[in-house]
Amino acid sequence: MQDQRFEKPVRVALGRSRNTIYTVERVAQAADILLNRWPAMTGKKHVAARKACLGVLEGLKETRDARRAFVEAAKEADILVEQDPFR
Repeated sequence: MQDQRFEKPVRVALGRSRNTIYTVERVAQAADILLNRWPAMTGKKHVAARKACLGVLEGLKETRDARRAFVEAAKEADILVEQDPFR
């Protein structure tokens, strides 16, 4: 299994009130969130992100593909926390 670090972390808001912010820095961390902490409603982008992360962990896909898919899934689920524009 090959866990890889994202070039740039992704922040997502989870929990019932979406008040817990997670900074996702690694593919295995993203996979864990996708599999175990994702909001109840899932969609096509969620499934694609799971496949992309598992592909990286199996050494079949690139880390940037998993990050991109994770970001798209987070947008689809409306849990992506945009980076602070003033930083």
